[in-house]
Amino acid sequence: MFVDSESGQEIPALTENLGDTSRQTQIHAGGRTLSTVEHLLSSLAALGVDDARIEVSGPELPIADGSAAPFLALIQAAGIGEHPGAIALEPLALREPLLLMGASGSSVLALPAPHFQATVALSYPNHPYLGSQIATFDAVSDDYATQIAPARTYGFLSEIEQLHARGLGLGASYDNALVLGEEAYVTPPRFENELARHKLLDLIGDLALAGRPLQMHVIAVKPGHQLNTSLATLLRKM
Repeated sequence: MFVDSESGQEIPALTENLGDTSRQTQIHAGGRTLSTVEHLLSSLAALGVDDARIEVSGPELPIADGSAAPFLALIQAAGIGEHPGAIALEPLALREPLLLMGASGSSVLALPAPHFQATVALSYPNHPYLGSQIATFDAVSDDYATQIAPARTYGFLSEIEQLHARGLGLGASYDNALVLGEEAYVTPPRFENELARHKLLDLIGDLALAGRPLQMHVIAVKPGHQLNTSLATLLRKM
């Protein structure tokens, strides 16, 4: 639950409050809009936090270093506890596969599984140094803090320059994004497959809008916020 620090307006992080999902995930309620919530939600979901009150000011969450690691560290430093008498949310499990198709060959497939797993596959055939990237995460055997959380948002240098010229994306810099040139990385990657890992980070955060822990294997090909949240919306209705 996000809460505006000035007005007290509550903005539940659920799919029924979705706003724009073109380049980030936005939620709104009562005339209050909050953008770029996916990195914080990803951290909360990975830590198993399903009830939190987050006070915010301004229209967007801080970009920090472009990853979920700063949020994860703050949550861990604050500590996680249980409310007296709290009832654990029932995990959302599937009985049969669920497939969604998006634009430009993108897709997301959710399969029955004993616990949450995710796989992301990307392909950049016109960029020789990027090629194809795959990232996986298993909630039981993998460490989100070291394998997923540090992966940064990314963008091509030409796109960033165009956004800046239009007065957009002014918070983006070499310090908080993995910048991609036409022939090589402009900033050094933290992982060989950092793009796919960040897309997986976003996927976890977007699916948190379903409002329940997930017990399934999600396989996403060239995913984006719009496709991710479409799956979360379907899951929310189950």
